Amino acid sequence: MKASLEWLGDFVDLSGLTPREIADKLTLAGLEVENLSEPLGEGWVLEIGVTPNRPDALSILGLARELAALLNRPLKKPAPQVLEEGPHVGALARVAIDDPDHCFRFAARVIQDVTIGPSPAWLAGRLAAVGLRPINNIVDITNYVMLELGQPLHAYDLEEVGGRRLTARAYPQGTVFTTLDGQERRLAAEVNLMICDEAGPVGLAGIMGGLNSEIRAETRHIFLESAAFNAASIRRASRANGLSTDASYRFERGSDPEICGLAADRAAELMRILAGGRVALGRLDLYPRPFAPPVIEFSPARANAYLGTSHEPREMLRVLRAIGLETEAAGDGFKLRPPSWRPDLSREVDIWEEAARLLGFDRIPATLPKPPARRQDPPPAWRLRGAARDRLAASGLAESITYSFINPNFADRLGLAADSPWRRRTLPILNPLSEEQGVLRPLLAPGLINALKVNQAHGRPRTALFELGRVFLSNGPDRQPEERETIAGLLSGVMGAGTWIEPARPADFWDIKGLVENLCLALNCPAEFKRTPDLPPWYDPAEAAEASLSDGTPLGHLGRLDNRAAQAFGLKEAAAYLFELDAELILERAPGRRPFAAWSRFPSADRDLALLLDKDLPAAEVAAAMLEDQNLAGLSLFDVYQGDQVPAGKKSLAFRLTFQSMEKTLTDDEVNGFCARLLDLLSRRFGALLRS
Repeated sequence: MKASLEWLGDFVDLSGLTPREIADKLTLAGLEVENLSEPLGEGWVLEIGVTPNRPDALSILGLARELAALLNRPLKKPAPQVLEEGPHVGALARVAIDDPDHCFRFAARVIQDVTIGPSPAWLAGRLAAVGLRPINNIVDITNYVMLELGQPLHAYDLEEVGGRRLTARAYPQGTVFTTLDGQERRLAAEVNLMICDEAGPVGLAGIMGGLNSEIRAETRHIFLESAAFNAASIRRASRANGLSTDASYRFERGSDPEICGLAADRAAELMRILAGGRVALGRLDLYPRPFAPPVIEFSPARANAYLGTSHEPREMLRVLRAIGLETEAAGDGFKLRPPSWRPDLSREVDIWEEAARLLGFDRIPATLPKPPARRQDPPPAWRLRGAARDRLAASGLAESITYSFINPNFADRLGLAADSPWRRRTLPILNPLSEEQGVLRPLLAPGLINALKVNQAHGRPRTALFELGRVFLSNGPDRQPEERETIAGLLSGVMGAGTWIEPARPADFWDIKGLVENLCLALNCPAEFKRTPDLPPWYDPAEAAEASLSDGTPLGHLGRLDNRAAQAFGLKEAAAYLFELDAELILERAPGRRPFAAWSRFPSADRDLALLLDKDLPAAEVAAAMLEDQNLAGLSLFDVYQGDQVPAGKKSLAFRLTFQSMEKTLTDDEVNGFCARLLDLLSRRFGALLRS
C-alpha cells in the first residue's frame, strides 16, 4: 500500500513531524514501512507492507486513523456534501441481491450528463504518486475513492446496462465471460459472484468489470456500484480464475460494509464537480444483513498482567477509542464493540495486542523466563528423530528439508498402478501455490529425487541425503487425513575418498542396505531384509529389498531407482539408491533405551565355516538360525562364491563364528562341539553341507 503524506494530511494533522518520524511511528505500531521516497516531486510517499489481517490499513483513511491514535491528534472524518438534483434514483435504476451469502450490501448512485475527459492535475498527480496510471476522470475518481476510503467502486455506462437493473448473483463453474481487459474467460471457481443486468453478467463481482459495460468517451450517464462481498468467495474466485486486481486485493481481505454508502456519496460528489454530472436524488442501498459488532469483555488489569505492563486504563481506552472501538463500563472492566473495518478483533487477547501496539511495544519490559524446576525428558518421538539424525549424519548424509507439497504427476513418474494406495489416497490441495505443488506428499521419495536432480544439474559428483518428515494419505473428503512420520534417504554417485587407500567407486545396493541396517540398530529396532514381489514399482527388482521387523511386519523398502522412474524425473545416468522407513512403527515397536549388558571377561574363540547351500537361500536366514545358539557371541559373512568348484544351483557362504562364555574360558573341544551342533542344525533345516 502506497500513501502520500500530503493525502494523509487531509485526515490528520502531521505538522511538526518529519517524513522519517511518521514512518518510524507506523513501523513501531506494526505497519512496516518498506520504502520512503519522493517520486517526481509529488511529495513524500510511504510504501507500507500490510498483513492480510489488516484490510483497514489499505486506505488513506485507515492509515490516518492509525496516525491519529499514535499521535493523539483528532481524525478529520470525511463527510461529503452531495448536491442532488433531477429525478429520484429509483426512477432511473434498480439493484437487487439474489445471493446474500456472498453479497452483503449493494449501494448505488446514478450520475447523469457527465463529460468524459482527463482528470485535473491534482487528482492525476495523487494517483501517479502512489503508482496508478490516470485513465479518465470517471475511472480515476473510482480509483481515488478506493485508495482514500478503502472501498472499491465500479462505474457502468447506464445506457449499456440492460433494464437499467444490476443484480448480484452467483454463476457456476464454466461460465464464459469477457472482462474489461478484452479476454474471454471460462470461470473456474465453484462459485463466481457476478454483477448482472437483464441480459446477463456485466462484471465479475469484486474483481473486474465486463467489456460490455465499460466507460467510453461517449458515455453520458453513470451507474455507480458500491458493494460489500464475502471475502472468501472473492479470494477463491480470484485464485481460480488467475485474476488479481486492486479491488480483489482489498475485497479478499475483508471490506467494510458500513462504508459503502459513504464511498458512493464521495465518488458521486467528485463526479459532479470534476465531470459536470448531475447526481440523482437519493441512493439505492440494499443491506439485508446489517453489521452487528461482537461484544468483547475487556479488563485493563488482565491486559497488564498478560503484557507485563502498567498502562493506565484511561491510556488504553484512549487508543482503543481512537481506532474506532465503542466502550461501555461494565463492573471492573468494560464492554467493547469493534468497528466494522476491523474484522480481526474478536477476542479479548486481540484487544490486548492493540493496546500494546498503539501504546508502544517498547514499553513492554524485558524479563527473563523462569525455567521449570525439573528438566523434563523429551518425548519419545523427539528422541527417535534425534537418534536418526545423529546416525545418518555420522554416516555422511546431509539432512534435506523438502516441501510437503509435490507435483500431482509424481504417481506417473514413479510408475504407480491405478489401485496403488499412494495414488488412490493422494490428498489434493484446494488452493495450491502452483501447479508443481498440487498435492500433499504420500511419500518422501519424490522430494529427495528432485533434490538429486538439482545436485546433478550443479555438477555434484555425490549426493547423500536424508529427510525426516510426515507423509499424508487421504481418508476421504470428510475425514482427517492419515499422517505418518517417515525416514527416507538417498545415495547416488561416487563413494569413497578417491585416494590410494580408499579408491572411488559408484554407490551400490550394499551401501544403502548397510546404511539402513546401521540406522535400525541405532534405533534399537534391528531390521531383516528379504526379496518380495510386492516391492514398490519405482525400484529395480534386481536390486531392491523389503526391510521388516523380526516378526515379519514390513518396516519399509530400499533399493535402486528403476531406470524408467529415473528418466521420468529427468535424472542423469548415475544410479540412485533410496530407502524409506515407517518411523511410527519404529517408535511403536522399539523397546526404548537398551539396558546395559555386561561383556565377558573370558577370551573368545573363532571358527570359519564354509557351507554349500541353495543359491536362492538368503544368507540372513542362515545367520538367524545360527544365532539361536546361546554360545555364539557373533558371526560375520566374509565370502560368497559361485563357480566351477560349486555344484550347479548351489553357492558357498563362508562365515566367521565367534564363541564366548560369560562363565569360563572355552576349550577347543567345547568350541568344536558347538560347531558340530550348528552344522547338524543347518543340515536339517536348510540341507547345508560343509564345504571341504
